[in-house]
Amino acid sequence: TKEDDTTNTPKTDTPKGERPPVELPKSETGSTEKPLETPSTTKVGPIQIDPDYGAKKGYNPDFLGFKLPLPKVSADIKKQVIIPAGQDTPVLNYHHYSLIINEKRKMPQFTAVNIDAVSYNKIEKQVPSRAKIGRDKWYFDPRIPKTAQLDDDFYTANDFDIGHMVRREDAVWGDTLEQALKANNDTFHLTNACPQHKDFNRNAKRWLGLENYAIKNARKNELRVTVFSGPVLLDDDKKFNNIAIPATFWKVIVMVKEDGTPSATGYIIRQNDLIKDMVNLRFEYGAFETYQVTLSEIEGITDLKLGLNEHDPLQKIKGLVYKPKKIEAQGDIVF
Repeated sequence: TKEDDTTNTPKTDTPKGERPPVELPKSETGSTEKPLETPSTTKVGPIQIDPDYGAKKGYNPDFLGFKLPLPKVSADIKKQVIIPAGQDTPVLNYHHYSLIINEKRKMPQFTAVNIDAVSYNKIEKQVPSRAKIGRDKWYFDPRIPKTAQLDDDFYTANDFDIGHMVRREDAVWGDTLEQALKANNDTFHLTNACPQHKDFNRNAKRWLGLENYAIKNARKNELRVTVFSGPVLLDDDKKFNNIAIPATFWKVIVMVKEDGTPSATGYIIRQNDLIKDMVNLRFEYGAFETYQVTLSEIEGITDLKLGLNEHDPLQKIKGLVYKPKKIEAQGDIVF
């Protein structure tokens, strides 16, 4: 998310309508335009992208100690995602996370990030504050055309934030501070963003609250966690400034419990009520809330296959038709 650290620091020091320029890292791979120059080293200070895309290993399917591949997309989705030049797969790898892009919607179909709380805790005291890192600065990914990425000009002079799908805090870990900062900065690719209403993005009871809960508990208990997330991209999503706006977002949090068994919990979070006046969307019951839902429901609305149903605590309740569970406090989550 745009507002994603635990200090509640304002999302940027740049006034709305005077956003810093979107830049393109120096790279020749897949770029159809001359890229802008970017320093080759990552330092504490202004957000700069590591231009060595070959060094970005992306999501690790063996991270939790058992094989957990990326979600499988349907045949229909395969027609919509973009495959970067020189690749035979649509997967874009970054430091500690991966995603695929829906070319028509200019947004991620899904994202997948590994969170290593043990690694983070070892370097925590070295990690600079958000104020020291500086204002948000977003970059095009040169491996795919700019036309497949939603420019941050879209977010000027309106109530939409550039909402991180993979949070900077989730990606910030590594054996060294340099690794952690490169991963932090890598989350500022426009491929990793979706329009989120500012009151949805920064609300502790919505997207931000769920994200903070996951990362705080991982660090407190020194866990490794994998998170899949993304927008629900529907054909009838309403438009704002000619861009279809997702009304619903989803998230799946996977971890290994104390007894050694995997747990995979799914959530649906809606911004319908916040954007209805902006996109002429009908009010829908339950639009104000975050719900824990079965993974099979998330698969149904996203047209993805997660392969985690056997690890979903809601789907282990035999003989019951489980209704979505409204999450009003952390204790409401079923693991």
